[in-house]
Amino acid sequence: MCYFTKWPECLALPDQTAEKVACALTEEVFCRYGVPFVLHSDQGRNFESEVFRACLRLIDIEKTRTTPLHPQSDGMVERFNRTLLSYLAKFVDDHQRNWDERLPWALWAYRAAVHEATGFSPAKLTFGREMRLPCELLYGRPTPDAESYPAFVAKLQSHLRETHHAAREHLKAAAGQQKYRYDLRSHTVQFEPGDLVWLYAPVRKVGRCPKLQSDWIGPATVIRSSSDLVYEIRLPGKRTTRTVHVNRLASYKEPVPE
Repeated sequence: MCYFTKWPECLALPDQTAEKVACALTEEVFCRYGVPFVLHSDQGRNFESEVFRACLRLIDIEKTRTTPLHPQSDGMVERFNRTLLSYLAKFVDDHQRNWDERLPWALWAYRAAVHEATGFSPAKLTFGREMRLPCELLYGRPTPDAESYPAFVAKLQSHLRETHHAAREHLKAAAGQQKYRYDLRSHTVQFEPGDLVWLYAPVRKVGRCPKLQSDWIGPATVIRSSSDLVYEIRLPGKRTTRTVHVNRLASYKEPVPE
């Protein structure tokens, strides 16, 4: 998805190896819409592989990634996945084997709908015009005025600038509302290098009841902070470090002796 226009692309692949994913992105996205400045993804092995990273370096794309078990760091795509599943649930047959055939129709509906955050449809922000829909076969569409080509181009450029400016204002307002609602329930926690912390790492174990087991492991040692929200920690007995979001950390207190 494009973070500005909210235009989504979904491809049904037989598997998700690094080669298949890199090939699909290159042929179906980059060759069609151009090369992005930054590509943001989760920490799936296909996105973190050397093959995938080499492809991005070849075409000069900066790679960023989410922190594990923190869906908010990729909230736009996670929210779109929820919407897409609700679309497909209305389209697929009872046997549910034809979801890949219904995927383009679900994307068509999403791209033509006005997005709540921008105030415009993804098609409008991407192409400068609305998509032609089947309902226009019944009701028709306005007949465009006869214009010379240069005048039309100048009008289109002006219209795109106005649309993008309005979309940016809508995005700022939506981001402010989301930040306000998030800050109501959030509490700032900071750690210093050397602090001991608990790490939230829910893992189901065979023969153990998940309701009775603890999802916190540690104590881990804080190595450094990449930002106010991302920390690099080392678990006891491990040489490698892990980068996690602050929401998965909690202060560790030494147990009081009996």
